[in-house]
Amino acid sequence: MNAQLRLHPDVEERLRRHLQPALEVIADTTLVFLREKLNQTGSGTHHPGLPNPSSNPGEYPAKQGGALLACLGKEQGVNGWVVGALNSVAPVPPEAWALEFPEPPNSPISRATGYGARPWLSKAASDTELVGRIRSALAALQ
Repeated sequence: MNAQLRLHPDVEERLRRHLQPALEVIADTTLVFLREKLNQTGSGTHHPGLPNPSSNPGEYPAKQGGALLACLGKEQGVNGWVVGALNSVAPVPPEAWALEFPEPPNSPISRATGYGARPWLSKAASDTELVGRIRSALAALQ
């Protein structure tokens, strides 16, 4: 017996329509999480001229000027949601890249020092606290 699976002609649209609320919950939860983590002071050295103590390696970057925090947002894209530092929200400062990558190409800022970068977006992507919050938010959606 040879069974064939036949999909409804508009299966992609139906899936997109049903998954959309879940994808938006994930985007909202991630945005709230990033805003919380990037709105904290660090536990490192309080350098002269900075309003807050800096972060230590492994921590999310400490809030200093607020430019990174100001550009955080979410947008609906063609294939889902985009969350992070978005020029459509506010100008993304070069520090956003310099924090994530020690030597961003063509950047006036280099973090290639012994102190290293403070990856914030890649750190969030594997943060168990964020994963737990997303699971709770999705469970509440059901």
